[in-house]
Amino acid sequence: MPGKGSVQPERIGYGFLGAVGLALVAWPLAVAGWTFAVEQGSISMALPDIRSGGWEVTGNQADIRPSVTANSGSTTIEFAPSSLIVTDYLTFTGAEQRLKLNTLRTDLSNSTVTLDYGASGSWAERITFDGDIRVDAARVEHPQLLPQAWTFEGRAAGRLADLRVQGTLVSASGLTADLDIQLNPDGGVSVAIDSVIDGKQGVRALADTLAGWPDLLTVDSGNARLSMEFSTGAGGELEASGRAELADVEGVYNRTAVSGLTGQVRGSFDNSQVTASFRDMTVGEINPGIPVSSVRFSGDYNAPVTELLAGSLEVQQARARFLEGSLRIPPGVYELKDGSGRIPVEVQDVSLSRLVEVYPAEGLAGSGLLRGRIPLGISRDGVQVSEGSVTAIDPGGRLQLPADKLQAMLGGNQAMDVVVQALQNFHYSVLNSTIDYDEQGKLTLGLRLEGKNPELRGGQPVVLNVNLEEDIPALLTSLQLSGRVNEAVTKRVRELLQESGEETAP
Repeated sequence: MPGKGSVQPERIGYGFLGAVGLALVAWPLAVAGWTFAVEQGSISMALPDIRSGGWEVTGNQADIRPSVTANSGSTTIEFAPSSLIVTDYLTFTGAEQRLKLNTLRTDLSNSTVTLDYGASGSWAERITFDGDIRVDAARVEHPQLLPQAWTFEGRAAGRLADLRVQGTLVSASGLTADLDIQLNPDGGVSVAIDSVIDGKQGVRALADTLAGWPDLLTVDSGNARLSMEFSTGAGGELEASGRAELADVEGVYNRTAVSGLTGQVRGSFDNSQVTASFRDMTVGEINPGIPVSSVRFSGDYNAPVTELLAGSLEVQQARARFLEGSLRIPPGVYELKDGSGRIPVEVQDVSLSRLVEVYPAEGLAGSGLLRGRIPLGISRDGVQVSEGSVTAIDPGGRLQLPADKLQAMLGGNQAMDVVVQALQNFHYSVLNSTIDYDEQGKLTLGLRLEGKNPELRGGQPVVLNVNLEEDIPALLTSLQLSGRVNEAVTKRVRELLQESGEETAP
């Protein structure tokens, strides 16, 4: 065949590069039908740095074993085992938060690169890659990640302009995720990540990977499927979305025990706006000291990235069981801007008997059912309630408050002795209370009672107006230390108290 040749050296140096360069650069002048082949070549050479579309690739060194076949229409390069490209740094600077990969080793064994001379467009549109690929990064740095080593194994196929890379990504901490990267001809990139987090070990791997993992969050059981998608346009603009499917998750956040958390959460980021959708969320129990059970929630939340607590909450369903009664948020849209918005929590058929049972005081007793409305405010300073109200349902009930506790709450005022006596065995027909709660945790109750004590003044009718105050954080701490939540919460509370110097180690 005219112009045909075959060379099979064990190692080829710059003579090989010159021959390949001649074939690739001077091909338009060549006679049609020529073929050039080199088998089992070995090359060590420095490659040029690359800067394009916010990406920077610097310090490239190739140590490859290629077989090359070239003709007047195309060139094909097949890489034999142990073909490596070592890169000092791969950096993406097209976003506000920089991604940097240090000391990359890219294994091209058993992969193929084809240059199509006859195709139109740029070289990125005429060069195709197909084959397995492995990339080891000694250290990956990003503000959202803890610096550590990562490994990727998978396959790449397509033109360089729209190359698709699919495979498995593993962090040094043990987090495993499926990765799908699609390059776009306009310079944009789309990335999809899927990961299954199973049990305590899986959560530990996730916590050791994410920089923003809450220190006070521990998960003991359950699983979650996480899916995230990121895309950058030609101008570097970023869009992101994600989904979490939770199944029977159990753990502790700060001092609150959670069990049976199941449902789906979807989130997205676009144009500095964050959107979160909660679908079919259920929780078996949330217990900070007083349990809330059978929680059901579905809704959407939208907020600017700069003010995550100043958004709009749309509730489709929100209800729970509480002290043999229920809590409910009516469906609607609630604005939380500037912390002035309020979410109305409706209290229905709550048992006063169960309420006084959870309160840590001897001699406290009661009966009857309560209902009311508590406007809940949420801001960066905490949770607030103003002008909430709770009322007893007819026909009323009985209330017994221990004298020592009541005197302490009333400040030891001698003028209030009749109140203390009446509340030792008070049969009420009317119980109304206003509720206020500030960011420091102080609960204020404005209590109005109408009824009688059969043992006081011959059972004459009595009207009592009493203002009571309670330190809710201190109350919850007492309940948590009593073992009413679980051992993990009790242990964490003791550790926090020891750190603050409020409690000595046992």
